[in-house]
Amino acid sequence: MSSGIGILGHIGLAKETTWGTAVAATDYFEALSEGITSVPDRFETKNIVGNMYEPDDVTGIIRSSGDVTLPTHPTPLGHFIMGTLGNNSGSVVLSGFLFKNEFTVKTSDTSSLHPLPAYTFEVFRDIGSAQQFDGVQISQLQLAVQPNQDLRATASVIAKASRNLAKTTPSFPGSPVGVFTFDTCSVSLGGTGVSIIEALTVTINNQLEGLAALNNSTSIARIKRSGPPQIRVAGTIALEDIIEYQKLINQTEFALVVSLTKANSFALVIDVPRLVYTGFPLGMGGRGRQTVSFAATGRYHTGSSSAIKISLTNTKSDY
Repeated sequence: MSSGIGILGHIGLAKETTWGTAVAATDYFEALSEGITSVPDRFETKNIVGNMYEPDDVTGIIRSSGDVTLPTHPTPLGHFIMGTLGNNSGSVVLSGFLFKNEFTVKTSDTSSLHPLPAYTFEVFRDIGSAQQFDGVQISQLQLAVQPNQDLRATASVIAKASRNLAKTTPSFPGSPVGVFTFDTCSVSLGGTGVSIIEALTVTINNQLEGLAALNNSTSIARIKRSGPPQIRVAGTIALEDIIEYQKLINQTEFALVVSLTKANSFALVIDVPRLVYTGFPLGMGGRGRQTVSFAATGRYHTGSSSAIKISLTNTKSDY
């Protein structure tokens, strides 16, 4: 028997009606890497045993979590945005086949057991059986873009439980659509288009944790927030003047809009209406061109009723 080959694997997902009640995968997406796994906690029950051998320990709560990184195809990307932000204001019909979905931060929990929409993941690694993870919540989503690369999404997930099952047959989105790439990306700062951003990462951290309970189970009992959602932006900027640095010193707030639009009108717009620099370290690293690796935080914007809004235009009418 030969070892599994990653290129022959697949990942699928479907939205759950009830948290932790697994459903069959309905949508599949091509990925770059995956590392979702289940690991049991362990605890000791004895210390004084009359010999020098380490005592046996006992299996505790089994925790399922990990990351998946994927190129941002317009259709499956919507599941990850919805799973991260939790609120879709509803699709707007742009044409006979194009729909625009607008996602914002969900301000109330979906239920007492989980704060965000729940999903079932199927992960097949070309090793016979697939693994199914139910009750999946997206704890963090990173969207990163730089030259000579597609826009890449990395989702950190927590699941309620996992099991082995027979793999299904995947059906991936059509290749003519393609993924969002760097050459379809533009950035504006404070309402003005700029050409000084050389790399950019937007991170949405939901601060989720899986909690155990005394409920006759080794699975987590619920997933809750340990704090409010955090919006963080980091990147590389060409240092041409002192303007952006002064925004840090003066704590000047500004809007960030990242737009990716494909020739077929498929589009992604990331709107952070109230951003403030938290790091802008000036310095000369040598004789060459000067750049700065900056950091910034998104704040709640009253007019938008959110700290971030993401609009996605594709052929899917709802998530």
